[in-house]
Amino acid sequence: MKNNIYHLIEKYLDGTITPEEEETLMAWYQDHNETEVEWLSENVYEEEEVRARMLLHLQQQINVPVTRRNAAKQRWYYITAAACIAVILGLAGFFYYQQQQQPTQQPAIAKAVNAIVPGSNKAILMLGNGDKVVLEDAENGVISQQGKAAVNKTDSGSLLYNTLSGNMGGDVVYNTLVTPYGGQYRITLQDGTNIWLNAGSSLRFPASFPGNERNVTLTGEAYFEVAKDKSRPFYVTVNGASGAPMTVRVLGTHFNINAYPDEQQHIVTLLEGSVKVGCGKADALLAPGKEAILNRASGKINVKEGDTEAAIAWKNGYFLFDNEKIESIMKQISRWYNVEVSYQGDVSGKAIGGSLPRSKNVTEVLSMLELTGTVHFKIEGRRIIVMP
Repeated sequence: MKNNIYHLIEKYLDGTITPEEEETLMAWYQDHNETEVEWLSENVYEEEEVRARMLLHLQQQINVPVTRRNAAKQRWYYITAAACIAVILGLAGFFYYQQQQQPTQQPAIAKAVNAIVPGSNKAILMLGNGDKVVLEDAENGVISQQGKAAVNKTDSGSLLYNTLSGNMGGDVVYNTLVTPYGGQYRITLQDGTNIWLNAGSSLRFPASFPGNERNVTLTGEAYFEVAKDKSRPFYVTVNGASGAPMTVRVLGTHFNINAYPDEQQHIVTLLEGSVKVGCGKADALLAPGKEAILNRASGKINVKEGDTEAAIAWKNGYFLFDNEKIESIMKQISRWYNVEVSYQGDVSGKAIGGSLPRSKNVTEVLSMLELTGTVHFKIEGRRIIVMP
């Protein structure tokens, strides 16, 4: 229900919400807020009052002592707080857009960072001979012939590897797809497997798969829709604990791997099918809806219920934070907007929940985060300074 509310808020802001969905959203909000509030208003000052009352309500919830709560009540407390923050973020976005029509009330932060736009489809393809192709500058159509496959850039801005007819010989040729900070890309491998690569990631793969196995190597984050082939298992290798790589073995399934080198954990979230995750002597078999968390320091794997919607939110075009620490949030913002992040003061332990579109510029995203009252930001060039 919580994640559904996030989506309803997003649809409300986009103007795509149906009357039935809006009724559900209003009912949910009233159930979590004792104050009757009219969401839409022609008067900016009334909107500011609504926002202030919501922030006050949230602060009252956060300040409620939890020392006497049992575990179940504590979990509900956090869910409610996160959900309320989601509403505030959504409404803050609406109020912010309304205020953009009034230049005298535009926040100062917006004037400083209008140039920092969100990421887009851009990547570098490193061919087997060492040549590099900047994909956003490449024309659509055949880019290169690599071993037994032709490499095509499609009209939709993705890569497609097609097997060349009558070309069954030759050595195996490996390519590497690299997305910089501020970039993402989709690729369809020669076997029909679709892979979405998030910002700051790389994927090494053969132009065509030889033998009885399909092997690729990942750094960073990617979402996989592996083509079914019972005779050839699909392996993803990720640098895991020191000296021991993490491997994910599948036959045909959908899953997300978050394995950035600067994270303490690598996370595999399964949406459908089954996968086997291994690292050294540790291994785990996942069922749909589960996730495997590899502690890189210890090499241990923990399996728990996963949040599949949150795991692939980046692929679907939005950030989804569920009571997430500000440091983790800023890493995602840093990668997607290609900005440096630094901290002034202690923000450890600060957490935010909510859903934000990745299509907005960094000004709008930071403004929405600021309106929670949790943290504040200062912009210096392409550096974001986070403050209590």
